[in-house]
Amino acid sequence: MKQLKHISVFALLALALYGCKPEKKDSYNQEAMLTNIATNVIVPAHQQFSTAAQALKQKSDAFSNAPSTQSLDELKAAFVTAYAAYMAVETYDFNPSLGVRNLNVFATDTAQINSNIATGSYNLEAALNIRAKGFPAIDYLLYSQDAGTTLNAFLVNNAANRKQYLTDVVNDISTVASTAATAWADYKSQFAAATGTDVGSSVGMLVNDVAFSAERCRRERVGNALGYVGFISSGSLYPYSLEASYSTQSKALLIANLQQLKALYEGGAGEGFDDYLASINAEYDGQPLSTAISTQFDVAIAKANAVPVDFAAALNSNKPAMEELFLELKKLTVMLKVDMSSQLGVVINYSDNDGD
Repeated sequence: MKQLKHISVFALLALALYGCKPEKKDSYNQEAMLTNIATNVIVPAHQQFSTAAQALKQKSDAFSNAPSTQSLDELKAAFVTAYAAYMAVETYDFNPSLGVRNLNVFATDTAQINSNIATGSYNLEAALNIRAKGFPAIDYLLYSQDAGTTLNAFLVNNAANRKQYLTDVVNDISTVASTAATAWADYKSQFAAATGTDVGSSVGMLVNDVAFSAERCRRERVGNALGYVGFISSGSLYPYSLEASYSTQSKALLIANLQQLKALYEGGAGEGFDDYLASINAEYDGQPLSTAISTQFDVAIAKANAVPVDFAAALNSNKPAMEELFLELKKLTVMLKVDMSSQLGVVINYSDNDGD
């Protein structure tokens, strides 16, 4: 009994000491990495998105002023371009990008959109409209019916309200995009100076946002449509839960999102998290974690490209390929959320209840 008591005391002391561990220290030049990421990844992405959003606004105004087959086609092309550009900025959920993620909350609340158009009275900032605005709302307005029916809806019946709703949704996107782009130009130095890995540091916020974004790719962009609740399949398919389900851009947007996440992780052509992990000799199954994550990004992108059609069609015609993609995205999520964060000493401070 005396020996057991001694073991218990030592165990408690060990746990106490472990629980008081200081923040993980290293000699890596975080400020140089953050400066590169801000200058060559984040700021250009916001500028490109702002430019694409302004072009979308111009085409939307032109269409509302003179609806025609040509102006509708031009508006659709601008929408696809802006949506793809948005994938490069959706990751960031801290100042000065707060509010950007609210431009792409799906699945779309079509009933709320129709109600807003019918009444002509709405507040896009209200919580009940979070799924009735942004890119998902435009996706529904422009693609939920054939081109002729869509054009006619902007010409007859409640056409004035429909045009106004489209204008308001597009203006909201344009305003958020330009505001974030302008703010980031002034925020770069403050962002680079916020070193460390604790909550509120730039490294801490980026690691959380990258992990969250990978998780969103796995869950919302693929898993939900396959009927997964966490990692358990319900056996049912939900195609309308897909991103851009009406314009059938879900595959293209996922690939764009993953490519931009990889660019952020690698710091573009400069210093990135791969270099940070290499500097502390982080390993994964006997190999450098830095290259393992880059490779897993490539694997996930390749699996997405291997799906021969857009995801809405693939759910029925190529479900095994979708399942393979889901598994690779799951692996990528764990590597970023668990392996990278623990090696860098970053606390993951969001919760998804999925168990990874």
